[in-house]
Amino acid sequence: MTRVMGAVNTKLQRDLTLRTRVARRFSMTEVAQLLAVDTTYLTRLTNDEPQFPEGERIGRERTFSPSEIMLIRALIGSNPGAKRDHVHWRKPGDPVKVVTFGAQKGGTGKSLSAAHFAQYINLFYGLRVGVIDADPQATVSLYFADEGLPLFDPDTATLADFMGVDNPGADAVTPRTAEDLDAIWHATPWPGIRLIPGGANIQNGDISLFFLSQSSRVPVYRVLKDAIATWDAGNGPRTRPEDLRDNSGAFDVARYEQALNETVDVIVIDQQPSLTLMQLNGLIAADNVVIPQTMKGFDLATLATYVSNIGEYLEFIMGFEADLEIGAGAHMVLPTIVQEQNNQDVDQIVDLYRKAPREVMQVWYSRSDAIANAAEEYKSIYEYLPPKTRRVSARAFMDNANAVNDALVQRIWPTLPPRDFAQAFMEERWD
Repeated sequence: MTRVMGAVNTKLQRDLTLRTRVARRFSMTEVAQLLAVDTTYLTRLTNDEPQFPEGERIGRERTFSPSEIMLIRALIGSNPGAKRDHVHWRKPGDPVKVVTFGAQKGGTGKSLSAAHFAQYINLFYGLRVGVIDADPQATVSLYFADEGLPLFDPDTATLADFMGVDNPGADAVTPRTAEDLDAIWHATPWPGIRLIPGGANIQNGDISLFFLSQSSRVPVYRVLKDAIATWDAGNGPRTRPEDLRDNSGAFDVARYEQALNETVDVIVIDQQPSLTLMQLNGLIAADNVVIPQTMKGFDLATLATYVSNIGEYLEFIMGFEADLEIGAGAHMVLPTIVQEQNNQDVDQIVDLYRKAPREVMQVWYSRSDAIANAAEEYKSIYEYLPPKTRRVSARAFMDNANAVNDALVQRIWPTLPPRDFAQAFMEERWD
């Protein structure tokens, strides 16, 4: 089978996407929606701000890339006359937030949910995002990597390297400085989004952690938590939005570009569909855990197993380290691939929500051909350019993704302004 697969070209569409990553452009109306401003305000800004990007013109329409949208956001957010915040970066001294997407079962839309979330908070709030792919299959990496990132290359550093557990024969965690850890992150074509890609040697991490648990007193459940703390101590935020302008009020592009890449405001971890020692580390490091979950009977049985096992692990860990701070934020089950025409799926959500309103979300990802079509091109719905025959379904699914991510933002960052997508979704479906 290895010989057969070596002779089959399985990379044609993938490589095409990696060469044209983030090719989608947004109209002035779409940019205004992303920034929560009026198009007339943007038009006035084009005359007032010399650094306002030109974009591309097709007839009378101007379109903008995600990088140009981020620059526009910074121009607005750094203006001392702005009436509200538009750049929601964490302030110097604030710890980085960690959001983990995990599940026991594959096929629940976990990686896509994580990718959508990372891109949504980047596009709608300007957050700088670090994506950690904790899956040897590197699924979420395919939504961010371009041809400049040697994905699946055995020499490409992964989460195991970041944690210092890439050598199964080592008798201790490999010590790494904040500078060493920062070098493991890869830039992506998305402005302000960095990636630690998945890869096969994540499995080496599990082997290393197992042997360390047998032969030393290393707390193998918190290696990632400690690595993130070390990285953040040396690579935290230094720049505020108001620092992007000089004393004369002129926008400093060089300062902006440096600030965009100096740190991340949130780390999004996409877990392997299992509960190994590596995946346990992703849970212990998290402030918030999101469990994407389909609503079928057998799948719900895996949810019961997953959360029960997590509870048992936590109880065991707290017996060793009672003062360990774990999961200070909200945690939630996100229903996915819901067949709304199937009353059984919706009834299951309603029943679960009534029993656990804090843990089960009132929004969900509906089953849609649009996302299957996008996934064929290794793209999220925020990057997918549908043909004319699929634009209506793609638009509907983007509205769905906006509602889900708006609800997640409200749970994870209650202080951020909501965008009302979730409220519209619930008003339409709940009475």
